[in-house]
Amino acid sequence: MTRQRSDEWRKQQIRAAATRCFVRRGFAATRLLDIAREAGLSKGGVYFHYRAKEALFHDILESQLKTLEARWSFEPVADQPADHTLSRLLVAHLRTVEDEPDETRLAHLLLSMAPQDPTFRESLDKAFRVMRALYEGVIARGMKEGVFTQGNAELLSHCVLGLVQGLASQSATHAEGKLPIRAEDAAQTILTMLGGKMPAAAIATETATAEPVPTPPSL
Repeated sequence: MTRQRSDEWRKQQIRAAATRCFVRRGFAATRLLDIAREAGLSKGGVYFHYRAKEALFHDILESQLKTLEARWSFEPVADQPADHTLSRLLVAHLRTVEDEPDETRLAHLLLSMAPQDPTFRESLDKAFRVMRALYEGVIARGMKEGVFTQGNAELLSHCVLGLVQGLASQSATHAEGKLPIRAEDAAQTILTMLGGKMPAAAIATETATAEPVPTPPSL
């Protein structure tokens, strides 16, 4: 293994340990020493790569954003009705909230910190823009196809993401990070609000049988 690859592997190890510490202890209460112990390293081993926990947290956010952009920056196939496509996106998004609890808790932490830090606000806004763009495109296509009520697709994408994020925030009240309702039921409700006619049974069938869409992170 080259020195560069070894350094990157070590940084990934530190980021994973730091994520666990941040979501368990909170940002303010976490020390570099705590992260070092979680990673099985000396404090100097962490300090060699990250001189402050702020830099480490920013690195974690950048890594998350790159993953998010890779998962959401795709063009949904147009050979299925837009309501089917949107239901699959919504279910995948909401299931990630439960399937990736550390990512979800990190998102909760970022939301709480964003008002006090412009850098965190920018990171959060960038994540939301990436997600909204995909929702907006599918909603606009659904209007053209006549499966959704006519309206402003951009404004509706804000509302759809707001509903998804609102459900995600409620997972913080559950010890295991579970959503208050099933992802399929949430998707059906959102489709109904958009004027979609797809029945709930069709959503369940579509979700179970179709090729999975890229699974987005919970941010």
